[in-house]
Amino acid sequence: MLVTVEVIREGALDILSNMERLDLIKLNTQNKSDFAPKKLSQMFAGALNLSDFTYEMYQNSIQESRNEWRKDIF
Repeated sequence: MLVTVEVIREGALDILSNMERLDLIKLNTQNKSDFAPKKLSQMFAGALNLSDFTYEMYQNSIQESRNEWRKDIF
């Protein structure tokens, strides 16, 4: 039986490796670096699908929000 698994967290690869050592499964991987976790910036790059104008408005809103924290309350 062939099952394809996508490893989300590195700990899962450790569990799979332990199962392989117990002869429960066989891992067909060319390179274990394929399972290295991606940076969050790589995972979410382009996820918002914003136009240039909307992106600029979003960035301005974030900057204004940051500036609010610098203002004195009283």
